Amino acid sequence: MSQQTISLKLTKEEVGSLKYILEKEGWKEEEINNEYVALRMRNDQGSVCTLYTSMKVVFQGREDFQELIKLVKDRTKDNKETGPVVEIIPHLGVDEVGKGDYFGPLVVVACFVNNDFLEKTAGLGIGDSKKISDNRIKDIYQEIKDYPYYYVSIVKPEEYNRQIKELKNVSILLAKQHSKVIEMGLKDLAEKGIECKEVVIDQFSSKESRVIDELGSLGKKIKFIQFHKGESDIAVACASVIARAIFLRELDRMNEEYYFTFPKGASNVIEAGREFVKKNGVEELEKVAKISFKTTKKVIQDSF
Repeated sequence: MSQQTISLKLTKEEVGSLKYILEKEGWKEEEINNEYVALRMRNDQGSVCTLYTSMKVVFQGREDFQELIKLVKDRTKDNKETGPVVEIIPHLGVDEVGKGDYFGPLVVVACFVNNDFLEKTAGLGIGDSKKISDNRIKDIYQEIKDYPYYYVSIVKPEEYNRQIKELKNVSILLAKQHSKVIEMGLKDLAEKGIECKEVVIDQFSSKESRVIDELGSLGKKIKFIQFHKGESDIAVACASVIARAIFLRELDRMNEEYYFTFPKGASNVIEAGREFVKKNGVEELEKVAKISFKTTKKVIQDSF
């Protein structure tokens, strides 16, 4: 058969069915680096399925995709009477952004996700924030910022530096912040009568008890799950996107306050750091940068 390309627009319900159906048929998810692509999958025949954030899906390959499309649509029809296609356990996911950025705050977010949330956000392309462009992150956040069940802790640089001096360990700082947003979330959900069965985090420490040791009374009663690359969990991915959007917002505020452009990351910040110190003084650096980074020595040594 010659190369086939079929494109069609899906409903939110059909988007929810797509990945489930493809996985059942042996398709495997691929990594993507495109802000407009929500999902890309491939099968062992080399066919590719691309789902865009606009909810348009494109099938390409040397096979007939009509039966596959029929499966997606039929499952959606059946689902109208049986409930959501993809059932998940209602849970909190936690992730942080800014840990590796020299400038700007540390932002930690816990986000509660259930099947209702999945239905409402189908097609947005929520995933690991590190793989989504800043502009797309901001667009997604505009769609979900009014969602009432996410919980945020912003540790601004001056407070971050104070805590690092006190704790002398970034993993303990992170664990305390994770525990803080988990307790915030569990308390709020319990007060509103919303069931939350477990918490999932993206594991950041080789010591698995690091966060568990910091959990409060509510956190110690709930099932706690942690693993590396936790963004594969939808709640952790949501927390990652929200945290990234808030980090970008805070960085924009710093830019406006100091009439300065603070670079993201930690690899190309030395020149910007030196320029900032020359304009504002070394004392002011503590208010915008994580001075415990080795980068600080390089910034300061040639600033005068």
